[in-house]
Amino acid sequence: MVFINTSTAVKHHIDKFMEMFDFPACDWTDYESQYKQPVIWFGMYNLNDYMRFRYHEGASLVYWLGSDVSILINEGILQYSPNYLQELIHFKGAIHICENKTIQDELSSIGIKSLVRPFFLGNMEQFEDIYQPADRPSVYTMKSGRSFEFYGIPWIYEIANQVDIDFHIYGHNGIDLDNVFHYPYLPEYEFNESIKSHQAFLRLPEHDGFSQSTMKAILMGQYVAERTPYDFATHVTSPEELLEFLKLLPNKLESNQDVTILKSLLNNFDWLDEFVSNNPVTIMEDEEW
Repeated sequence: MVFINTSTAVKHHIDKFMEMFDFPACDWTDYESQYKQPVIWFGMYNLNDYMRFRYHEGASLVYWLGSDVSILINEGILQYSPNYLQELIHFKGAIHICENKTIQDELSSIGIKSLVRPFFLGNMEQFEDIYQPADRPSVYTMKSGRSFEFYGIPWIYEIANQVDIDFHIYGHNGIDLDNVFHYPYLPEYEFNESIKSHQAFLRLPEHDGFSQSTMKAILMGQYVAERTPYDFATHVTSPEELLEFLKLLPNKLESNQDVTILKSLLNNFDWLDEFVSNNPVTIMEDEEW
């Protein structure tokens, strides 16, 4: 049996993964029955994640998502330095998977070889090419967790009055401006419905994995400005570059055809098949029998 260990930071995504493959969550209160079982680790964000990883004796596969790589390389956790965390990761000899080439290169810089295998956890057909052009385009972005500076929200305030475009910011309680509108965090269904009318998505975190929202936007035929470089999105590294991207939007009468590239990259679970096949169920001895 393969188990899933999920950091609380990403549990809302990985719950869907567990439903897709019917893998049980680790129950660390029953540690004795699971410590030698194979585990897939999603999101190494806090001390509990690393301490469980340290004492686990079964096979391990780590799926790196985004901010967890920053913790591993630059930040550390509490009194544990990045060097300590890196030595622990190397010592355990896990298999490593990640979401994009940027993260793969970062892991490689500290001697960790990984495969790039992004996955989409929703129904692709739900978002298939519903793009509608608009005389006055609207774009959206979002934040969660970290500060609004981390998510590039100040870039929007800096350039908003220079284009005839409406900006919609989800998950941030700011003060509305003439063409900048703020929304609280919305449940997934409401968010998915709300974003369908927009023409572009702005994904601007300082460091990122592969956002499910980026995938939704491309599948819908929307255009995407990304601070992380991807073949199917416009890479922007400053407010000025973002402004140039936005000035072109009124001329985008057809949907973004890079959806074909995106679909070719998604949901290759060869790594999962191999990990599961190499780790059959381990029968634990039961002293009562």
